[in-house]
Amino acid sequence: MSTFYKRLLTASMGLVGLNGCVYGFIYDSATGSAVEGVTVYVASGSCSGSGCGTGLATQTTDSSGLFVFDAYGNRHGEDQVQLITAASGEEAVRLVYSRSGYRSVTVYHRPKYTTMTQDGTDYQVSAVQPVYLCALNAVDTDGDGVCDAAENQYGTNPNNSDTDGDRISDFAELYGYGGVDLRYWGADPLKKDVFVEVDYYADRKPTQGALDRVTTAFANAPVSNPNGTTGIALHLVLDSQIAAADVISNLDTGWVGVDTIKSKYFKSRRAPFFHYALFANTYGTTTSSGLSRGIPAHDLIVTLGGWSTPGGTELQQAGTLMHELGHNIGLRHGGTDDANYKPNYLSVMNYEYQTFGLRIDGVDNVLDYSRVRVASVTETSVNEVSAFAPIAPTTEADLARIGVRINGVQRTGTASANLDINGSGAIQAASFAYNFNRDSDSVDLFPASQNDWLALVYDGAGQIGDGWLGTTQGLSRQQPFFVVPEKTDSCLTEQMLLKR
Repeated sequence: MSTFYKRLLTASMGLVGLNGCVYGFIYDSATGSAVEGVTVYVASGSCSGSGCGTGLATQTTDSSGLFVFDAYGNRHGEDQVQLITAASGEEAVRLVYSRSGYRSVTVYHRPKYTTMTQDGTDYQVSAVQPVYLCALNAVDTDGDGVCDAAENQYGTNPNNSDTDGDRISDFAELYGYGGVDLRYWGADPLKKDVFVEVDYYADRKPTQGALDRVTTAFANAPVSNPNGTTGIALHLVLDSQIAAADVISNLDTGWVGVDTIKSKYFKSRRAPFFHYALFANTYGTTTSSGLSRGIPAHDLIVTLGGWSTPGGTELQQAGTLMHELGHNIGLRHGGTDDANYKPNYLSVMNYEYQTFGLRIDGVDNVLDYSRVRVASVTETSVNEVSAFAPIAPTTEADLARIGVRINGVQRTGTASANLDINGSGAIQAASFAYNFNRDSDSVDLFPASQNDWLALVYDGAGQIGDGWLGTTQGLSRQQPFFVVPEKTDSCLTEQMLLKR
């Protein structure tokens, strides 16, 4: 490789685009065999190098179905070097695959480079996902742009445009959509994905530990997937620091300030896939920990700037992010209702657990949405011996794993039995009245609690979803909100947290 192109490659490696060797394989969807002679061209992007010419940068597959955009000149020769970058303002290169007898396919690719050593020399290479081409007359039952034969190769459902039920079409998860390469961020059409762009003020940046706590909670979710795994893949993309000139220290309650920031920093092409989270300072001259823009919703803010630890501790950041994201995906303060401090609701959506987490199997500070169903509870008659009652399929053994916080204090015992509800230090056999929710009486009835993980709504109030979902995905709702934005309550304040 010439010195000039080595310098050009080094200078361009920091850019988003095809800056090292980018390769991929193309197969026939019906037979699984390699397809030779497929033209792969860069429909959107720029090319520098001896192999670019005056037209679009192009490669053709060989007998193994392989194409390579060669940034080094050691495969196609030094007169065929192609250094390709994304178009200005874009985050992925748009590749188009075309061959006579097959439908053309558009693939968005944002490289993830790995180092490959050959003959003592290191090369940066990035693999485009394998693509199965569909014949011109191939059947596409679900109308998602991926023919049935290709779906059989990928393992997706030819009768459902959204195999995993996460409101993102199989097409978008396989090939990208609208300028976004979802596979770059880890999308899998056979496992539920939730994407969140996280922007932040300079002094309110969440710790990586806080983000990891929430990601882990979703990964451990009791949610099944078509690929046989459990859990939800949460992709928290820590993106832009808000410039000092754009910071609004105290945001308004009408989302005008958030919209101003979002319009500048959030790329509109991500809107069909990404929720938007802003770690800001405060809003509405309160110490409210955050707010979701409705239930469900597309946007959320975390505002811990007025707390005693400005910006929040790692646990406070993590718990608040998971709480507000819970609203975005359809959860209320009582799960299916708006009861605050609901004792039989064992979830980070409950203010008792938002910034502390739960005690599970004796381990404190575990972030989780409710994974159990618990019978209703009335303040007029509670019993410490029997504690709470499970609703099938939840069992007493399930409740016995979970500790309970009441009025800001972790009580001895479990949700199943021998729970020191009033904190007296002894378990009372007789039933008694008790005020759980910090109001002025002991007469409230708290409805039964749900398994949150099985009740999530992924459509972001109708804003999450792409054009290939079609009519078979079955996630449409008659109304976009369970709770409209103007009726969404401010979330936990530090004063509420400290109140006993």
